[in-house]
Amino acid sequence: MKIVVAGAGEVGFHIAEHLIKEGKDVVLIEKDADKAKHASLHLDCLVVHGETTNLEILKQAGIQKADAFISATDYDEVNMITCFIVNSEYSVPVKIARVHNMEYSKTRLVGHRYSCIDYIVNPEIEAAKTIAHTVQHGATSDIFLFDNSDIQLRDIFIDEDSFFCGKSMKNIKQELREDFIIAGVMRDNDVIVPTGETVLQSQDHIYIIATIRTFMQILRKTGTPHKKLRTVIVLGGGKIGRYVTEFLIKMGKHVKLVDRDYDLCKKLASDFPDILVLNGDISDESLFEDEGLSKADAIVTTTKNEELNILAAIYGKSKGIKRSVALVNKTNYINISDNLGIDSTVSPKLSSVNAILKYIRRGNVKNVYKIFDGKAEVSEFTVNIGAPVDQKALKDIKLPSGSLILAVSRSGENIIPDGNFVLHGGDSAITFCIKDTADSLQKFFSDK
Repeated sequence: MKIVVAGAGEVGFHIAEHLIKEGKDVVLIEKDADKAKHASLHLDCLVVHGETTNLEILKQAGIQKADAFISATDYDEVNMITCFIVNSEYSVPVKIARVHNMEYSKTRLVGHRYSCIDYIVNPEIEAAKTIAHTVQHGATSDIFLFDNSDIQLRDIFIDEDSFFCGKSMKNIKQELREDFIIAGVMRDNDVIVPTGETVLQSQDHIYIIATIRTFMQILRKTGTPHKKLRTVIVLGGGKIGRYVTEFLIKMGKHVKLVDRDYDLCKKLASDFPDILVLNGDISDESLFEDEGLSKADAIVTTTKNEELNILAAIYGKSKGIKRSVALVNKTNYINISDNLGIDSTVSPKLSSVNAILKYIRRGNVKNVYKIFDGKAEVSEFTVNIGAPVDQKALKDIKLPSGSLILAVSRSGENIIPDGNFVLHGGDSAITFCIKDTADSLQKFFSDK
């Protein structure tokens, strides 16, 4: 699959990096000489230096043979114009634009039969949605949701005091007596597809899939009972902080918004008259005491400074706040956050990649979530009638190595299946796979 990506900034670079890891034929276009040089040195793909709106540059990138085009520069208008040019001059099946101003999504340029943009992706909104969903479901860990389903995917970091530490998969199932699957284990930077005999160790990172009800039972039995989070502190009044605040207010949360910028706080207070907007430093002892911030149920840190987000999340919990969610992009920071006591981290770049992968694969793909630093993924497929897995028992399906069917939704029923379970056309199947098998796995659920 050939994909042309315009823009080698933070988002475009990250998108290209993930697509290359999947084995896609990626070409990157970048007008800035330094960014183009950086990309060519660090990515295994062709990098074309030039304007994305230039027809000759697009030809050099091989746009005429592309299966998908992603315009991910820092400028909405450039992204939309480039998609318009690509749409008018070439028959590229999928055109995706990164767009900050969501007013553009309401125009006929997007998502209509004759429009020039098939899908738009807003990294800030994608990240804010993820944060809001995480808070809504208790913020005990990273949480991924699936379409019209009570099934969730959650990650758990295992330390020496964890219920899971030193126990085999078989023993864990026997002790908990609940329907769930441990999809994968990250140990020493390697992904393991566990068996019943796999013993979990301290510093392992696991992903569990189960229904919401089952997760409530698992959390209770393992000593981390679910608690509704009613009062939430949002640190940072930038784009993501604003979106998070909007989503949390709609969810009925009591929000306190904190930012250092006085003028920004005045505007935020005007835009959100029903919440408390505080101008100050989150690390200021008097701010915590005077405003009773330590009584909050959760703190969400959304500034542009990742180090500040991590430190503020840690500080908030040290002052008595029960749960913390930090906005972090650097992989190294994400990996150490569990050891620092941060309950959940959200990456705008990774949220965007997940959305884009869903759009690129199209067809019967409903959701795609990259996990374990992109070394594995969990996907949701519609089982097409006549697909290779249709009318087959799971024990008779020979999926690619390192792949599993984790859960199935059928007519409103959510099922953690065993080997005798038979898939039917119309089912939604949630799968786990290592990165190299993603494309071949989709074929099992598509028409013959």
